[in-house]
Amino acid sequence: MRSTTLLARAGSIVLVAALTLAACGNDDSATVAFAEPTDGATLHGAVQLAMTADGITIEEAGAAREGAGHFHVIADAGCVDTGAAIDKDADHVHFGAGQSEGLIYLEPGEHDLCLQVGDGVHSALDVTDTVSVTVAVTSQDEWCDVMAEADEQLSELDALDDFVELQAGWEKQLRLLAQLSDAIDFVDDAPEHEAAGVRASPREHVNTALAFAANIGRAFTTASDEDAAFTAVEELYESAPDGFVEELPGADWIQDTCGIDLED
Repeated sequence: MRSTTLLARAGSIVLVAALTLAACGNDDSATVAFAEPTDGATLHGAVQLAMTADGITIEEAGAAREGAGHFHVIADAGCVDTGAAIDKDADHVHFGAGQSEGLIYLEPGEHDLCLQVGDGVHSALDVTDTVSVTVAVTSQDEWCDVMAEADEQLSELDALDDFVELQAGWEKQLRLLAQLSDAIDFVDDAPEHEAAGVRASPREHVNTALAFAANIGRAFTTASDEDAAFTAVEELYESAPDGFVEELPGADWIQDTCGIDLED
């Protein structure tokens, strides 16, 4: 009789311990999901992200705590092995302030996105979701939308003093410019004027301006330091034709069609 009572008590202790561990947080029961974007969506501009979690606490980065972490979105590299550190760059976006919404910038084409929780020190947890999306501008209105984003972001870049932030910002800008260049067919190709056998159209002008802006972006993103970046940019400006910057090619068409004044 006594042994039976002891066995019953032991069983109760084991059950209580199991319930306590479950209450502390178990990754096996935790789930996350993309609320946005939806799987198979076609998008343009900066991709809006909205993320949900169940069975795990989403909080700011800091100390690693059991049953808690923050979101990361990884583009085209797959989810990170459990326990490995999650990189931080344009394709590994951290939401270390505990955010459940944000943006990721992608070039045109198909992309696989992984939503993954990392702990307070950015070590990957086995709590993930995946979606596939296509980034493509599919109309002239969408082209204008992306141009408006690029113009707004350029104004923000002009206000930055930190070189690391400048490099990160120009990486995003390059991806918006790539979307615009990929959809250049939505810019009018009718000649604006034709003189001495030289044909000029808004599409050609805009293409030239986009290429110049992309060269500036690459000067920043590939430079080893701030001095090297600004030296490369100065050389680009010096090599541009007279009046190129003051009267940016295609600016009139963009203002007339999209309502965006690039000279502001």
